[in-house]
Amino acid sequence: MQKYFGPQGILASKVQGFEYRQGQVEMAQAVLECFRSRTPLMAEAGTGTGKTWAYLVPAIISGKKVVVSTGTKTLQDQILDHDIPFLKKNIDPKLKAVCLKGRRNYLCRRRFLEFCYQPTLWNKEEARLFRRFQKWAATSNTGDRSEIDWLPDNFRTWNEVCSNSEHCLGQQCSEFSRCHLTRLRNEAARANIVLVNHHLFFADLSLRRRGLGEVIPEYEAVVFDEAHQLEDVVGEYFGIHFSSFSIAQLGQDILKECRRDSKKLNLKAIQTVGQQLEVLSRLFYHNLAQAGKATGRFRFEPAKAGNDFAGACSQIAHALDELPAMIEPFAEKAENLGCAGRRAGELSAALQLLIEQKDQSLVYWHELTQQGVFLNATPIDIGPVLNEFLFPATPSVVMTSATLSVAGGFEYLRNSLGVPPEGRELLLRSPFDYVRQAIAYIPARFPAPNDREFCTQMGAQAAEIIEKTRGRTLFLFTSYRNMYEVHKLLEGKISFPLLVQGQKAKRALLQEFKDRVDSVLLATSSFWQGIDVPGEALSCVIIDKLPFEVPDDPVIAARVDRIARIGGNAFYEYQVPRAAIQLKQGIGRLIRSSKDRGVIAVFDIRMLTKSYGQVFVKSLPPCRVVHSLDEIETFLKSS
Repeated sequence: MQKYFGPQGILASKVQGFEYRQGQVEMAQAVLECFRSRTPLMAEAGTGTGKTWAYLVPAIISGKKVVVSTGTKTLQDQILDHDIPFLKKNIDPKLKAVCLKGRRNYLCRRRFLEFCYQPTLWNKEEARLFRRFQKWAATSNTGDRSEIDWLPDNFRTWNEVCSNSEHCLGQQCSEFSRCHLTRLRNEAARANIVLVNHHLFFADLSLRRRGLGEVIPEYEAVVFDEAHQLEDVVGEYFGIHFSSFSIAQLGQDILKECRRDSKKLNLKAIQTVGQQLEVLSRLFYHNLAQAGKATGRFRFEPAKAGNDFAGACSQIAHALDELPAMIEPFAEKAENLGCAGRRAGELSAALQLLIEQKDQSLVYWHELTQQGVFLNATPIDIGPVLNEFLFPATPSVVMTSATLSVAGGFEYLRNSLGVPPEGRELLLRSPFDYVRQAIAYIPARFPAPNDREFCTQMGAQAAEIIEKTRGRTLFLFTSYRNMYEVHKLLEGKISFPLLVQGQKAKRALLQEFKDRVDSVLLATSSFWQGIDVPGEALSCVIIDKLPFEVPDDPVIAARVDRIARIGGNAFYEYQVPRAAIQLKQGIGRLIRSSKDRGVIAVFDIRMLTKSYGQVFVKSLPPCRVVHSLDEIETFLKSS
């Protein structure tokens, strides 16, 4: 690896200001050995290690077909737009890399053509947008929505014309030979590196598990970057899902097809079932909403939902079971109805499994939102799932992130992700000089997070810190309630622009934060990871309290119960490690380069007073921890 990463190596000769990093060499060598030996690798690489090149270069020189799966679009774009072109130019001119996204990111030509022929009511602005959209659709070689950044996020027509599994006809489609997704998958089959996100990877693995084909072409190795996110993603794709929205959508699609083909086919009976499904979806929502009487996530217990809900489920199951046989005689002449029959069968099977609840390895829960009722079953323990379906089927697996370990150990993620005993661990510290670049503040005397004075005291001290850092602060919260309360307290108290999550779209808010270098951004969960603000726009990260998850969330509660049943300590084995990893992610927003300097502040006295507090203290960067605001000022003046 010295040939590529050494002080006199290829990269040093091509990159101005290249810094030799021993950790990068160690990781690259370990990744290459993983590809050759087929032994899984868990590699924590601190910020600044250069981990992206440390797995891309071995992927290129190994000659293997490698899938790189990322957790965020930001990293995906960086690899595709910057890293791959550079490595192709300087390492392997024959390198071919293709990015595959979830199918809803691509235009479906057949659905688009059908939409163009149906009457639609537009206002003036919508009509103007659609004319521009039509021109793009006629000329695009990829059909990728990311090409049209001028299209509003709420452009309702996209859902009518994008590709999705519910409406895909596969090789029976009249547009199959010109299909954007088919063409892209063919390109991916010829590529050395295929770039995907975690959601697409596990959607593909779930399809393979059920014998329903594949989305990603065959590969020999996979690298999971931002692998700390895997536990939450896997549960989504190896569970069961059903919703009032999916029933209503099926009913609407059936009615649409019946209207289109009513002149040549007698579809009255099918049309009646479509209308019935629309009515039943509302009944389903209403009855479960009445039983729960609150929005949120709850354990799904059919027996407690009442007779009305049971009756609605029975009627829905009957309608869904009738559909495939009713549709079959018309499937060849009304091709979209064939899709509806398949969807009805899948929904019926899912509903039955969710009602019967025979599989005790799953936790059954429902979520009530303004959009509908969503029934779900999620694996309580995903380790066995990955142990059965990922590791045996994938010759080489690399899991990497800046936050895989907890207090220096990999036990938590190794167990939760089902990594085999022979899997290797590699812990690489950041090359940054944190003693010089950062200081961490934890107040020695402070109200506990559940004290009524907590937000008042936090707002007062935060205002002092923000004045010392001249704004340039990312203030991360564990709840909207705390965020809104502190926002009120800071208004008028600080002399810097105050930005709050929810004022505008996340991307626009983040861009404004970068552009207005003295601003202060208040945000919750989605800003804790995956954002990069190097330079003077970010000089301080404040965290309200330790990011423990809500204990009564049905999935969290089921996992806690499982650990307790087998004699474990769920708090120390599950809740503390997850919170520690999240804390590391939040803190990691601060120092992104060797030139950055800044302040970390965590307003949670439990880090100093509770026995588990040391786990979180050890999760801080190796910088000086202080308990006085004066020491923050001294540190900032020393720069």
